[in-house]
Amino acid sequence: MRNEMVGAVVRRAIEHPEFRTALMEDPELALHSHGFALESSDLAEIQKIQRTLGEKDGADVEQELVTIAEEYGIQPAGKN
Repeated sequence: MRNEMVGAVVRRAIEHPEFRTALMEDPELALHSHGFALESSDLAEIQKIQRTLGEKDGADVEQELVTIAEEYGIQPAGKN
């Protein structure tokens, strides 16, 4: 289940920049606002990803999210 939930969050962050911004600012609030109910281990994984992305610039963030999504077996929309 972990891969599916984290992958779904990453996909939403790729497809919705406003969610990505909210996720960077306050992951717990953003997740709750978008209907995600994650277990503590999933939340820890999202926070780890948040810290990693915080070190990136603009376009690098989106590419990093695509890479992370692929690691979780998620094919972002529009990618073949």
